[in-house]
Amino acid sequence: AGWDAGAVPRLDFPTTAVRDSFLAGERAMCEEEGAPTAWLDEAAADFGRLVASRSGPRRRWGVPVTELWYVRGPDYYGTVMIRHELTSALRHDGGNVGYHVVPGYRRQGHATAMLAAACDRCRADGMARLLVTCRTDNVASRRVIEANGGVLDNQDIGICRFWITL
Repeated sequence: AGWDAGAVPRLDFPTTAVRDSFLAGERAMCEEEGAPTAWLDEAAADFGRLVASRSGPRRRWGVPVTELWYVRGPDYYGTVMIRHELTSALRHDGGNVGYHVVPGYRRQGHATAMLAAACDRCRADGMARLLVTCRTDNVASRRVIEANGGVLDNQDIGICRFWITL
């Protein structure tokens, strides 16, 4: 298969090597959340274009963003978004790092490993502190953030804000 089955998943730039797994995982997530899936049909038609559009530096939420996928061989586990700056909206909800693990790979420690890898990458990029937010009722995400050194700064209107010192 060209990959080491014993290898641990890693955070990397988007890749066409995980096409089928990405499409299935993201579709399952959209269906779980009741979100539209039409974008996945477009992605399936030209997956190379989707990967190219997400691989390089770009702007989203009004800030420079790096998108990384958590992968092992042909398997896609989830996405990490690193926001290199904060707007007032991101200071409230979103923060510097966002992540999700697709259904089927949850409750296996992947989110904790993904955030740890994102922290390493941000440290290497010269960032000193990261704001990471989650919904107050998202106990799993709170545990992930706290396992990575997140210290609760405040919470209001259903959002918890944590700072991680790198």
